[in-house]
Amino acid sequence: MLFFNYEAYKIVVYAFSGLIFLLYVYLYRRKAIWLKAFGQRSLISRFSRIPSIYRNLLKGACMSAACCTLGLVVLQPKWQTTQDHFEKEGLEIVFVLDVSISMLAEDVKPNRLQRAKMEISHLVQRLDGDRVGLIVFAARAFSLLPYPTNDYDRVFLRVLNMINENYVRFVPYGTNIGNAFILAMNSFSKESTKKVMIFLTDGEEQVITRSQMAEAIKLLLERRDIAIYVVGIGDTKKTSPIPKRDKEGNVTGYEITEDGETIYTKPNPIFLREIAEMVGGAYQHDATGDELKYIFEQMLEKNKNIVGIKKKMVIKDIYQYFLGSTLALLALYFIL
Repeated sequence: MLFFNYEAYKIVVYAFSGLIFLLYVYLYRRKAIWLKAFGQRSLISRFSRIPSIYRNLLKGACMSAACCTLGLVVLQPKWQTTQDHFEKEGLEIVFVLDVSISMLAEDVKPNRLQRAKMEISHLVQRLDGDRVGLIVFAARAFSLLPYPTNDYDRVFLRVLNMINENYVRFVPYGTNIGNAFILAMNSFSKESTKKVMIFLTDGEEQVITRSQMAEAIKLLLERRDIAIYVVGIGDTKKTSPIPKRDKEGNVTGYEITEDGETIYTKPNPIFLREIAEMVGGAYQHDATGDELKYIFEQMLEKNKNIVGIKKKMVIKDIYQYFLGSTLALLALYFIL
């Protein structure tokens, strides 16, 4: 259904357009009278390009219609329609993000960590009412939010953006997956909502935490309401160095061992698949970062629970169509 923000002024636009047409006809009549006084119309028409009466009327109608559509643009036209809105039960989603030094490898562009952050951000911006939490881990795990929140812009995304290369180099080196699992499970609320844990890592375990993994599995057996997804990131077919960059973003060197040898990193999908099986979760791997968006969407689609369907009003601005019509009518006016 078509409507305007300033509906009351439509009659003014129509009246003004009608006056434009009448003025055009009046000027045409005056011109015709002047030509008649100047000489025979048939002779003048033979030696000059004078439009016929029908073309003149059509040109006047085009000018009047162009003024009308331009005036309606000012009134801000809208189109209102209805769509089915699927109401779903809210989820609690906790992202567990690896911030170990190996996540700075650039086999995924711009690097593993930044690509993971980008896709998390895109996913969260599409959520509606779901609550999200954030755990980061290296040699130790840290909860960056005291509880899951649905304030995406002011809380979650701001905290996510704080995680950068300087943060990675500040935290203790290592990849303590067991500690991360335990902290993530304890960060969920006690409410009876569906819970999803999304674990993002390259899988290079540098800290052996079998006892903590056993504790995590014990906690999971007590809480079967958590759906766990382990997502690996990074190219599994080659090793990659870990660049060092200056403040301008230029590569100044690569991470080295105490013996001065360059450190190379390579994701470990076998280990991650074992971890997923141990905790009763699902495992997927993305070697380039391009598939993360689809992996996340599949996870949400699998866990969302539709509780009802309602009609939702959708209002769209359509001024561009009226503006396009104005330009088309003006073009026709000059062609005639």
